Amino acid sequence: MIIPHTLILFDASAILTMTVMAYLSRRLGEALKVPPYYRVLYVTAVLIAVAAVMDTIANDVNLYVPQSIPMLVRLVSACAAFFVCLKYWNWAFSEYLRK
Repeated sequence: MIIPHTLILFDASAILTMTVMAYLSRRLGEALKVPPYYRVLYVTAVLIAVAAVMDTIANDVNLYVPQSIPMLVRLVSACAAFFVCLKYWNWAFSEYLRK
């Protein structure tokens, strides 16, 4: 079984997005005196990289790893990142909806 290239691109883009959001959230958190929840975004980026490595190793070594395990890791990472971003960027939604 070959990993689709789109999944690898998704993983790379998710890791990049979470890293950028962690940096921006850190800066915003320093200004707003918010606790350092941004560190969770770095953890989620690492978890997505681990899921990508799990897929790659499972395909290269022909190990049986259920597809649900790396997908579950990606889902948990995405949900955690979403809630952390809401913590920092909640004000942006109220500004946008006010117009």
